[in-house]
Amino acid sequence: MRLLTLLTLTIVLFLSQEAQAQRWKKYRHEIQGGIGATSFLGELGGGDGPGRDLFLDVDGRSSRYLITGGYRFKIAEFASVRGNLTYARLRCDDALAGDPHRQSRNLSFKSPLIELTAVGEVYFIREKLSSRYKVRGIKGALSSSLSAYVFGGIGGFFFNPRAKFEGNATYPGDYKWYSLQPLGTEGQGQNGNPKKYSRINACIPLGIGAKYNITRTVAISLEYGFRYTFTDYLDDVSGTYADPALVQAANGGNGDAAAYFSNPSVAVKDGDKTIYKGGKGFVGEQRGNPNSNDTYMFAILALNYKFVSKKTNRPKF
Repeated sequence: MRLLTLLTLTIVLFLSQEAQAQRWKKYRHEIQGGIGATSFLGELGGGDGPGRDLFLDVDGRSSRYLITGGYRFKIAEFASVRGNLTYARLRCDDALAGDPHRQSRNLSFKSPLIELTAVGEVYFIREKLSSRYKVRGIKGALSSSLSAYVFGGIGGFFFNPRAKFEGNATYPGDYKWYSLQPLGTEGQGQNGNPKKYSRINACIPLGIGAKYNITRTVAISLEYGFRYTFTDYLDDVSGTYADPALVQAANGGNGDAAAYFSNPSVAVKDGDKTIYKGGKGFVGEQRGNPNSNDTYMFAILALNYKFVSKKTNRPKF
């Protein structure tokens, strides 16, 4: 009798564990919608002091919003694939930087960003779903609601850096916003210079996230990720200062605005010294850093909803 009881319990335990192991297949399809904040890392803006690497140079005042929606498909208990479409805003301004040399350069931009990404997720804390019923006194009837993962993939995005024509004594401004790429502010497309950059580019998203199950079908998630891009022109800045007169001549009715955007430098005091990057003496001098592509970051809070599949039998416990 004891042997029969032990055998019965062993079979029940095995079937229970097998059902638990297969339960994730009922929840393979998931949609999400979220909001969040963006941060930009490029030549413009930055934190206090000289430029530093990655998030150490982020200026929180330049953060902007994003909205995103996506679809996730679970390919294994510990892995998923996901696609997202995101609309975001990016911004940076040298006037907000802590470095007087950047303040004197006085460049700024804002840009919409439309991003489409496909990523793979690997869970180092697996998502576990509870049994169908809460059974008092049975350990393990309810599993942890928290899961965590790392992700990586590939994506593409559209951007369009713009700036306000505030003007100066040489080029009186009209305070309108202009798209910078068509103006060739670094001499692109002029006198044998490289062609104008494309406003469509690719990125590599990498990051980490965590999910918390409110119910078996609803969860909230928090995610933080970098986007490494293949362009240095998200902020319209990369190379050297062009001759404002040539930029002006190449842009017809928008010549004054284009010339101003090529070098809007202002005088800035740095102790006993005055820093000013205007004038013809700066033509051909460094304006950006072409050896380092631009990066942007997303922090996303999302609501996730799982669709229950009817193809897998519901566990009977």
